Amino acid sequence: MKKWIAFSMASAMLLTMSTAAFADIATGVVSEEKQGWPNEFGFGGQIKVMREEEVLSYDLEENNKIDLQPGDDLYIPLYYTTAEGESVTIGASKEEMTGHVPYTGSIDKNWKINFIDKSKTIIESTDFYRAESKDSGLVKGALYIKAQTADSYNSLTDLEFNFGVYVSERYSQNKTEQIQIEGVFANPKADNLVDFDWENNVYEKAVWEVAEDQDGTATFNFNDDAYFTVRMFGGDKVMLDFDRTYDKAIADRYIEDLYFYNFRGELDEFSATGTLTIPVEQEMFMYQIVNGALKATDAVYSEENEAMELKTRTLGNYVLTPTKLDISAEVETETPSTDVDNNGGSTSQPAPGYGENSETNDYLSGGSDKVNPETGADDLVGLMASLAVLSLVGGVALSRKRK
Repeated sequence: MKKWIAFSMASAMLLTMSTAAFADIATGVVSEEKQGWPNEFGFGGQIKVMREEEVLSYDLEENNKIDLQPGDDLYIPLYYTTAEGESVTIGASKEEMTGHVPYTGSIDKNWKINFIDKSKTIIESTDFYRAESKDSGLVKGALYIKAQTADSYNSLTDLEFNFGVYVSERYSQNKTEQIQIEGVFANPKADNLVDFDWENNVYEKAVWEVAEDQDGTATFNFNDDAYFTVRMFGGDKVMLDFDRTYDKAIADRYIEDLYFYNFRGELDEFSATGTLTIPVEQEMFMYQIVNGALKATDAVYSEENEAMELKTRTLGNYVLTPTKLDISAEVETETPSTDVDNNGGSTSQPAPGYGENSETNDYLSGGSDKVNPETGADDLVGLMASLAVLSLVGGVALSRKRK
């Protein structure tokens, strides 16, 4: 009887422990096969930063200085040391290599990416990534840690960051060395300071800054589609981003011809009121898009300049049309507001920290803010515990009956 009770308790404990271990595996597609820890597993080669169509390379060191922008993808290569007499074929060129080489093997289900981000704001997700032939600058078939930065950064202030990265193996002492990456996270900057003698040509999204010892009247030229003339002062900063993207959702509500002028973002408020000038061939009606709805503006037509002109301190999204629109049915779409502090930074609560320590924030082939999938672990634990109790009660009852 004692043996039977002991067996029941041990079974319940083992079932509970095994279920907890299963639930500890985070989301992400990884191999279910057991992969041995590679020899001298760690980092090597060059860190790559993918910035739109541009590839930036940095020789990997113990401490790395890299400046990042919103939307950047960071690739950190994993290396190992081949065994004596072993050679491996690496990359699209199928080069035979020995020694400390890019790791091209499988990913063990218990490998974990530890990302210790003290800034807690710039990295949105991490993952194990195997390079493909289409990946410019990466070694085909090699394994990387891919870290994706936030797509947007609603601030004109540079954010200093410092994070550590290493790979470890659950249920063992195996882990790589930790490397540090530090730098500045900021929106892209214009190549030059604001010029008060010549037009400032805005070709792409960038932060424009006035030198501390200067002030005057500046004119910004947006691809000859629009101009903004405004008084600016030393230290002023704005981020300008312009396009003519057609807004189908709004256009579908009207049969009239609509022409869109979009000044993107929320960081284009100036210290003084300026004049937005949009060249046109005839007098037109000008509306502003506010939360998805059209609002009338105070824009006027200048015969002298052959343009629509609007006095404003903040640039928005506008619609021009030769016909007056009936906007009485327009309804604004509710959007969550984001408070901005004096430096342009968001005052809303920051996103949860990524990898503040390996116990509370681990990355296993894609941790980030994802939650573990429903594995049924909690239900199974409860079931097994109940079975264990029933077994014990039955054993006690049987023992008493025999007596």
